[in-house]
Amino acid sequence: MDYKSIMARELKAARDISLKYGERDIVGDDLVAVNNHLKAYKEAKAASERGDAEKLRASQELIDNLAAIGFDTGLNVSTPAKSGIARKQSARGQRWAEKAVSGVQGMSSRLGVVDGVKALVSGSISVPDLVGEPVEILAKRTTLLDLVGRGKPQGERVGNGFQYIRQTARTNNAAAVPDGEAKPTSVYTFGEVDDKYRVYANKTEDLPYRYLNDYEAITDIVRTQLAEDTMQAIEADMLSGDGTGDAFTGILNTSGIQTQAWSTDLLRTLSNAKHKFVAQELPFTGWVLNPDDLQSLELMREGGATGPFLFPSRAAIEDFLGASVVTSVGMPAGTAVVGDWDQAEIIPIGDDELIVDAGKRTTDNTFLFMFEGRYGFRVSKPVAFVAVTLTEA
Repeated sequence: MDYKSIMARELKAARDISLKYGERDIVGDDLVAVNNHLKAYKEAKAASERGDAEKLRASQELIDNLAAIGFDTGLNVSTPAKSGIARKQSARGQRWAEKAVSGVQGMSSRLGVVDGVKALVSGSISVPDLVGEPVEILAKRTTLLDLVGRGKPQGERVGNGFQYIRQTARTNNAAAVPDGEAKPTSVYTFGEVDDKYRVYANKTEDLPYRYLNDYEAITDIVRTQLAEDTMQAIEADMLSGDGTGDAFTGILNTSGIQTQAWSTDLLRTLSNAKHKFVAQELPFTGWVLNPDDLQSLELMREGGATGPFLFPSRAAIEDFLGASVVTSVGMPAGTAVVGDWDQAEIIPIGDDELIVDAGKRTTDNTFLFMFEGRYGFRVSKPVAFVAVTLTEA
């Protein structure tokens, strides 16, 4: 049973009902229906998690054996994960890796190979684009790639370049107009931006050929050494890429963004940045902070260093800031960005490619994986973002 499809369907049904009410409370039969849809979503989610756990338990012996020879898969299901110590595993990276490895296995089946991935000497396949889709509207946004929009190539693509429209100015002069008087003109200025698609690639070091024996082992290799590291590179360039070489021009280096200088203390500075949007009744959908700067907020205490923590939870920080907070090591420490992330889009071009290179098997019994994908990045409204300085000069 496709539990993920059920979960998406039930969430959409609940959301469709809630949208009819806007700011009003949901009542009557609609309230009952929303509760039923959310209950069905939770049941499908629980069933999906039980199925995943059963698959992992079946692989525990292999995982233990790999650990004994020094290969940490990160999938030990018998020991609860320790928060704040192990490297955070990306759910997006895990989903992509599973699809990618399933694709490799599917290719071997179509070729009539009886020994699965291990029998593929070398080859490449198309896999889903790495950035995937944003999370559902009712789900919590946890990464930069959950915040940004997804774009599609517009018009006929010529070569590797693309164009898009960027708003560079907005002056609102709307007003009531008496009879016989001239109507006001607001200023909305746009310009064309020429850009190109960039190739992002990553490959593993040479790995023991025996790792190709097991689905879970190679899924983890693809996830931790390809998917997560490549996503980290894409995120870093979306934020602070300087446009040189083949890097994106990131938000922080885009002409026309707003800035918020340090103002007295950290909380006042963050509040001032937030109110650049609030004062103009403009939307802002999220903040991106360096993990160290988020920790600075988490450790703030009332009355200095001895009082209770100012923010008892991540949710309390988000309540103060007015939007979701995600972290990225691609954000320089001491800087944050807040904005309407629907005004920035990552544009995947076709499918990505996953390459299996086992050409060295006869030399030293190793193989490697390589990932490659092509992406564009556009910022259609720079003024929708504020770069915030979090430290005193």
